[in-house]
Amino acid sequence: MEDNLTTLASLPYSKAEILRSLLESEGIDCVLENVDFLQDAMDTGVRIRILEKDARKAFPILDMMLGKVISDPSKAENYVLIPIDFSGFSLKAALIGFDIAEKLEAKMVLYHSSPRPEFLTIPYSDVIVYDSALFINYEMTEKLTNQKFEEFLNKLTAAIDPVRWKKARPEYIVKIGEADDDILSYIQVHPPRMVVMGIRGQDAKSGDLIGTTTAGVIFNTKVPVLAIPEKTPDNWLENFKKVVYATNFEATDFIAMDKLLKLVHPFGCKVICLHVNQGNNGELDEAMLEGMKEALCEKYPDAFFDCRLVHSNNLIVAIDQFIQENQIDVLAMTTHRRNLFTRFFNPGIARKMMLHTQTPILVFHA
Repeated sequence: MEDNLTTLASLPYSKAEILRSLLESEGIDCVLENVDFLQDAMDTGVRIRILEKDARKAFPILDMMLGKVISDPSKAENYVLIPIDFSGFSLKAALIGFDIAEKLEAKMVLYHSSPRPEFLTIPYSDVIVYDSALFINYEMTEKLTNQKFEEFLNKLTAAIDPVRWKKARPEYIVKIGEADDDILSYIQVHPPRMVVMGIRGQDAKSGDLIGTTTAGVIFNTKVPVLAIPEKTPDNWLENFKKVVYATNFEATDFIAMDKLLKLVHPFGCKVICLHVNQGNNGELDEAMLEGMKEALCEKYPDAFFDCRLVHSNNLIVAIDQFIQENQIDVLAMTTHRRNLFTRFFNPGIARKMMLHTQTPILVFHA
């Protein structure tokens, strides 16, 4: 298996040659593929292939060449990052993100990334001919983006008191690139206290509950992400009282609850630890839940939390029903429980939930 080739990166030809030199200087054999000087591959599509056994050693070299800086997510900067795409979902996220930044006494950063215009280069001898429409496309993209950003800010500030807006010290970042990659790169260099974004955006399909950009950020960052549905009330933070966390008595649940209680402490809300018994030994589950509650009470005597047990053969329906019946304000999940997360957002359940969901989802790493 270790003798198999794997693609380390796909880079322009000049950068691919630089990376090959760096790898070979460290004793890592590599080959370049898709080098075709008659096409545009030398600009966009040269693959650097290495042996799988060298991957662990090669990735730091790639990061160094690309100038990637990895920060410690535990040392978060005092700001709330709000990615926007000018949709109704991102407007809702910006309104709630503003309230959260104000509550945390943190700075608010609005981040927008516009798709890069398509272009083509054709090499002839030592002369490269560029698509003449490239610069016009860039100019039009920049002009349109600035216009949309201004319209978005007008809607946002119209809903917020001017004095509060000025005190929040908002910052704006607008760039051209791939949204999820750019957001993740920015988070790596400048870890925020929290990311607040719309649960969907312009990239979402009609049957999706969560957009691809939001999912990409959630699964690939270690900072907490709060995903906001479009139906969430504007004054959501004023009535933020209950958070539910679904537990299955895993060892990491205690770590997750520890992080969750610290995350929501500034908001003074109640955390409910929920377990769904799916036809197993109910008495055993009750005992384990009681033991979990005693341990948490001993560690956090001043925290507001509870442990609840419900019986149902359908885990996801039970959680959704509990949210509706108990007026839960946030559903908390951890990224290590991808099975639960994936099941919760499968298309069949998602379509049903789209009709009534207004519950934000807090996803954090544990």
